[in-house]
Amino acid sequence: MLGFISCEEILLVDDISKEEVVLVAPGNNVALSSTGVTLSWNAVEGADKYQLQIAIPNFDAPQQLVLDSLVTKNSFTQQLNIGKYEWRVKAVNSAYETAYTKRSFEILNNDDFQNNTVILLTPSNNTITKTALQKLSWDPIIGAADYQLQILDENNTLVKEQSTAATLLNFTFDEGKYTWKVRASNGTAQTLYTSRSILIDSKAPNTPTLSSPANASSTTSTDINFQWSRTPIAGSTERDSIYVYKESALINLNFKDKATSPYNKTLIVGTYYWLVKSFDEAGNESARSTVFNFTIN
Repeated sequence: MLGFISCEEILLVDDISKEEVVLVAPGNNVALSSTGVTLSWNAVEGADKYQLQIAIPNFDAPQQLVLDSLVTKNSFTQQLNIGKYEWRVKAVNSAYETAYTKRSFEILNNDDFQNNTVILLTPSNNTITKTALQKLSWDPIIGAADYQLQILDENNTLVKEQSTAATLLNFTFDEGKYTWKVRASNGTAQTLYTSRSILIDSKAPNTPTLSSPANASSTTSTDINFQWSRTPIAGSTERDSIYVYKESALINLNFKDKATSPYNKTLIVGTYYWLVKSFDEAGNESARSTVFNFTIN
């Protein structure tokens, strides 16, 4: 039976074993003047990830495997020292993989320092969080003397600007949406800024107010229309969850669901106790609403 299930699963996965990974850049045997190298290739339909490897000076007689990584995108930027390299990529999914496609390149110097790209690490782009203290970090650039960090609010007003030789900075944000960006300098040339966004929201949503079915009410209809209201707070997206119990002690949960008012549910005869709580994308949650009860006769 397990073998049958496994075969069934394989049948649902695209067989990519005959596909070819087409490398885009850098071109084969290209000589570069920047230690920041962006490797790119065409996406393979049906692939989940790509196995990317970089060797010094080649895979036939490798002195060192510089990188061996599974990546989800079809490009990757890596800082590399001056020297000769060979890189190769294969596409993989849960059942199949292609053959490797490979190319060579050489880094002659770092004269084109400005063509490097600062790779930001943490926090991830478009982070939504209630934690005000954040560790802003990025990968080092070979040959960099320092880094220029800027933080701007949603009105593009400069909140902080700092030069540092380090590759991280702890910063406590106020409430709101921000863009933070970093560039590298070697004393005479600068890279372009690389930027990310972050939203800080530490305010809990307002407590919902229940309205229908009214508290201590009764009905003969099993089709119940739940209604409540809540004043939204600016920040991350908010949502409501409804909880329905069979007793006033609120122990035995009949059901819960993400819901918007009005919310319809078909129930059987009996007495029910219900409440609503609100949550937001940043991880805040409201106090629970008052508890209403109603009876279906």
